[in-house]
Amino acid sequence: MVSSNNRLFEVLEYIVDLVLLNFLFIICSLPLVTAYPAFVALVGAIKDMSEGNQIPAWKQFFKNFFTYLKKGIKIWLILVVISIIIIGDMMAVNYLPNSLQNFLLPFNIIVAFLFLGIFSHLTKLIIMGEYRIKVLFIRSYILLFRQPLKPLLIIFIYSIIISLSVYLRFVPFIIAFSFLAFTCYFIMFAKEHEINNS
Repeated sequence: MVSSNNRLFEVLEYIVDLVLLNFLFIICSLPLVTAYPAFVALVGAIKDMSEGNQIPAWKQFFKNFFTYLKKGIKIWLILVVISIIIIGDMMAVNYLPNSLQNFLLPFNIIVAFLFLGIFSHLTKLIIMGEYRIKVLFIRSYILLFRQPLKPLLIIFIYSIIISLSVYLRFVPFIIAFSFLAFTCYFIMFAKEHEINNS
């Protein structure tokens, strides 16, 4: 009975930490330029928390945030420019004739998948300690082709979380961003952590 109570308290403490990290992410993302470093810090804090690091989650978040801030802003600006080009291209396709739209639609889907896949692997590589921007993008691109299912799974789960957040309007402010970061951690790191421990 005592062990089950301890387990319940551990789960509740984990949920409270996720809610706290969610609010810290929102606050640190308010100047939109820092949104990506804040997300990497969030994933890193959840990784440390899940793997038994004794540092409080909020302290780990701020430690990660200031570690990743400079490079994270540069990477975020590159990602924003690329996403604007992709979105602009998708919008421009709508004004083309139907035959061209049908031809370019698969191309746009592939480009969007490549972008989201590289984004997923970038986050992992930054947390693992790679800080050179050019190397980050090249290794992310290579990892995307070695492990294409991980980003696909992340995109699928992100879509579910975002859809639920739209219908359950209060959820995004409570824990939705932490769920997104936990998904990224679980798919990108958790299995490797289990293999290393066994």
